[in-house]
Amino acid sequence: MVEATANSVEDFLIDGLSFKLKKGASYINERKSVTYHPQGSNYYSTNGTKLIKMLITGQDAWLDGSTFRIAFDLVNGEGTAAEAKQLRVLGAPWTFFRRLRVLVGGQLIEDIDDYGRLHQMFSVLTAKDSRTNELSEGFGKEWDLKEDQTTAYTAATFPGIPGGQSRTVLFKPLSGLLNQEKFLPVRYSPITIELELVNDPLEPIVSYLGGTNFKEDNTSTLWSIQNVQAKCDLVVLDNALDNSYAEHLLSGKALPINYNTYISQIQSTLSGPNGQKDIRHNITRSISRLKALFITFDKAVTSEKDYIGRKQFNDFYSPMMGYPNWNQDGEFECQVQLGSKNYPEYPIRSHSESMYQLRKTLGIQSSSLHSFDIDAYEYTKWNFIIGVDMERQIGASFTGMNTRAGDILSIHFKHNQTNKPEYYATSMHTILVTDNIMEIRDGGVTVFD
Repeated sequence: MVEATANSVEDFLIDGLSFKLKKGASYINERKSVTYHPQGSNYYSTNGTKLIKMLITGQDAWLDGSTFRIAFDLVNGEGTAAEAKQLRVLGAPWTFFRRLRVLVGGQLIEDIDDYGRLHQMFSVLTAKDSRTNELSEGFGKEWDLKEDQTTAYTAATFPGIPGGQSRTVLFKPLSGLLNQEKFLPVRYSPITIELELVNDPLEPIVSYLGGTNFKEDNTSTLWSIQNVQAKCDLVVLDNALDNSYAEHLLSGKALPINYNTYISQIQSTLSGPNGQKDIRHNITRSISRLKALFITFDKAVTSEKDYIGRKQFNDFYSPMMGYPNWNQDGEFECQVQLGSKNYPEYPIRSHSESMYQLRKTLGIQSSSLHSFDIDAYEYTKWNFIIGVDMERQIGASFTGMNTRAGDILSIHFKHNQTNKPEYYATSMHTILVTDNIMEIRDGGVTVFD
């Protein structure tokens, strides 16, 4: 039976025996690596100008979003006379920003609040080697909480930017529009990028100076951002193809672009001085296609000197955090409900199952090649991320759930611990991932969400 079935299989010419040349792209006349500068000020700080605004446009040009980077100089506010007072950054360049807005043709496309925390979460959900490359474009190193627990960082082992100096860093914004694969015709739809600095200047840096390692005479807490630039590649097409797109738009037709974006919100779970054992959070948001939901928690550290590197942007608190080893009291129960349907059908009741659901949400549950930069210890301490997939088919477009009928998205999270309320999380951060469409027309830009 196998032999008969195998003999009926259709043959094809394998690549090793196919001598056809790869297809070309002769319609691209030129690729330019360009730099854009912000409008207005070139000096930004938390007690001065906080909003960075850049306009990306070009005549007869198409933006390759994969090449887009934000570059800036981080300046140590101490003078050269205080060179020993180094500015020590805890994370990557995006930790200096709390909000990202993207506008196309004057139309708001994306508005992401709590940006530094959200970008950090998706950063740890990428492979370790990819993160290493990201850090190489940034500050080269981030504060590793696990490494610090093993061998405490010192002023010598965790260096920064000397007083009177600045460091140039780059990062790619976590924007769904800039991460989709289509080129963007900035000639017809100029793009405006807005980045707002954090409210607390101590958030992205080492700021506790009362210990034995980091002191006022060797650590700076003064910084500013200067020389902000947007760097990207623009592609110029030949006249025939470029004119065909112009005719397409002038005839009243549209260029549709599918992209994902993120809706972020933080909800306090405080009940008195501690958090709640049983958390119920309802979200009423009208969305045509909800792809996935990510849930993280935060809890203020009880002693900053013991957790110098834990800040709001990188603390994805786990109920197991208070225990030195695994303990059943550190487990939990979690389930999401939309209308009458539960996700999953039976509640998540352990960190192990939550890890499985997270891998499934990212579409790598059965992959032996793809991974993300979280091990079991980190997941039960400060990298606890719950992922819930809301799609009918993972990886297919527009199979997410529709919430425009008025259905309430309800999150139920329950701590196992009953006797130690000081172990309860004090805030919940939810991220909704949605499927959107942007249509570019001759008369402007329209967004369908």
